[in-house]
Amino acid sequence: MQAAPKPPMTRAQKLRWYAGQLMADAASDEKSGDSESAISRYLQAADILLLLAKVEESYTAWKYYTDTAAQCQQKARRLIALAPKDDAPPRPQVQPSGAAPPS
Repeated sequence: MQAAPKPPMTRAQKLRWYAGQLMADAASDEKSGDSESAISRYLQAADILLLLAKVEESYTAWKYYTDTAAQCQQKARRLIALAPKDDAPPRPQVQPSGAAPPS
């Protein structure tokens, strides 16, 4: 006996599924220490959720999409803030006032 065929997903359903998958993958990347990939996936999920919110007519669904997108953006910001600053230029060494220059 075969399972009943699933009806085709609408575009909005596919986007919701993909956003959820991106968030799950981002959380997994975050746990494994791959912050760069997690940031990218959180931001992609936020973009998709905001697209869904833009075309949503129901306030409840719109609120869910925008709140979830904001959470994704906050997680990405937190990861960016915690990331090491390897590409920062070295600071010039400043000598204290009145000190003689090295000879």
